[in-house]
Amino acid sequence: MAQTGRNDPCPCGSSKKYKRCCLQKDEAASLAKSDAAREAARSRARAVLDALADDDELDTLSNAAVDLVRAGKLDEAEAAARDLLARFPEVHDGYDRLGMVYEARGDMKQAALYYRKVADFIRQRPGDYDLELADKFQNLADRLDPPAGS
Repeated sequence: MAQTGRNDPCPCGSSKKYKRCCLQKDEAASLAKSDAAREAARSRARAVLDALADDDELDTLSNAAVDLVRAGKLDEAEAAARDLLARFPEVHDGYDRLGMVYEARGDMKQAALYYRKVADFIRQRPGDYDLELADKFQNLADRLDPPAGS
């Protein structure tokens, strides 16, 4: 489609030249559209940066909980795992770390409960996780606390 020139008849049908009729309105609309596009791009960039910062914080907290379990600081590890659950409810790490804490304490029934929560969490989000991971957590839970009748 050919672009309307400034001295062409206005496409709105007013019989005026485009520059005397709709040019300013069209330029303002184009500018508003490009401003909106720039703001949307800025917003997407901010969201990506925020997600990266969250990922770094999630990784740091999750790894810290594992380190605390390995160091035998189980009360601190449990607090860190519960903090993970509260701050990052969209990932399974908090349940996984709680399972690790209870397993280290020798409470296999409670550890299995949390590992089953991980498996359920993953199954509820098949687009976000490989479902084989859910099976691995389910198997771990069943090994620690076999289901009745097994």
